Formats: sequence, C-alpha cells, structure tokens
Amino acid sequence: MELEWTDMARRQQQLQKIMRALLPPRRSVLTTSECELLALLYLRPEQNTPVMLSQSSGMKKEAVSRCLKSLSEKECIRKERQPEDERSYRLYLTDKGLAELKQSYESILQPFYDLWRSAGPDFEAFLEYTGRLAAHIEEGEEKNVDHEVL
Repeated sequence: MELEWTDMARRQQQLQKIMRALLPPRRSVLTTSECELLALLYLRPEQNTPVMLSQSSGMKKEAVSRCLKSLSEKECIRKERQPEDERSYRLYLTDKGLAELKQSYESILQPFYDLWRSAGPDFEAFLEYTGRLAAHIEEGEEKNVDHEVL
C-alpha cells in the first residue's frame, strides 16, 4: 500500500506532535544532546572517543564537538590524550557529570513516564516499533533505495 503525500504529511505532523510532547521542560543545566552523550559515556564507557560518540548517537561530528566543548566547560567530562596518538583523546564522565546526568534524566524521562501511565499498552507498542525502526536506521536498511520522496 502506497501512502499519498498528504497522508505521509499528516503522519509526519502526528510524529512531531508526539516528539514535542516528549520534550522535557527546560529545568536542566544540560541540553538533551549533552545528556545523550553523557548517557553514552555512562552506558558504553568503551565508546569514549568523539568519533565513537558520533557513530553511536547518529549526531554529526560538528554537533558532537560543540556538545563536548560545552560539557568540558561545565566540568561534566574530562579528556585524556592518548600516548599512541597525540591528536586523539578519550573522554570520561566526571562525578559532576554523573550527578548532572541523573538530575537531567529525571526531567527528560518524566514526559515518557506520564505518557506511559496514560496510554499504557499503546505507548509500549509505540516504543517497540520505535526500537525496530531505530534498528533499521542503524543497520542502514532503507525500504526506498533511491531516496524518492513520492
């Protein structure tokens, strides 16, 4: 079944509405992108170079660099030069970074918990499908190889 562009536009607007509803109120010192990078450093400590963070998050290298600069200024991460290559460095979460991450995630996750409590199984199904879609993106599998919009 092929979707008309008007149907696709309507679905895209619905998805944007959901994403806006899941955005946290700005009560955090950290941006959502900064939290994402800190969470990756916490959950995957072996993925601690800027390139690895860019690959894991799907963020562009420039965006990762900006976030890392900000996180360094906020003393949430520390950089350690690599002896085998003076140009490269590894990143580590500081105690302050971990505390900020925990505080920020309470704010970030609250809309998810609220929607889960109100929608229950529908929200769980939505999360299941988003996980599947994320896997397709990560694997580079796309239904439309030609990148046609219509």
